[in-house]
Amino acid sequence: MKLYIETSVPNMLFHDDAPDLRRMTEEFFDWARVCADEFYTSAVTEGEIERAPAAVRVKLLTALRSLHPQLLPINAAARGLAQLYLREAILPPKFSDDALHVAVAVCHRMDALVSWNMNHLANLRRVERINQLNLRNGLPAIRIHTPAEVIES
Repeated sequence: MKLYIETSVPNMLFHDDAPDLRRMTEEFFDWARVCADEFYTSAVTEGEIERAPAAVRVKLLTALRSLHPQLLPINAAARGLAQLYLREAILPPKFSDDALHVAVAVCHRMDALVSWNMNHLANLRRVERINQLNLRNGLPAIRIHTPAEVIES
């Protein structure tokens, strides 16, 4: 499978306030090192990580790079699709990076986007609306799952 990893996944490795999710993320990274899946990310993820404090930034980049993800370009199609998600109020304008994560994953035909962001991404109703818009526009559906769901599948 081709899995797009967004920022919340490596970020959860350093959250002391959610020990169960942190432990599951550690399991995901262990699993990822031995599975046959391919990992991808984009400049959106790198940009979000760059905005983190310096001490955390290095840890996040190290964790993300341990998956050896291929960097997907943010093309005009992805930018346009992200704008559609925002215009249709599928995702709030304040979270335009989340819209761009999804759009990059869709435009590059990823099998799934992996996220701990359960408010805006790994959210059944939002995913349904995203996929309805995608299908209306001749684009593929996308699956969005937490690291726990990916391991269990």
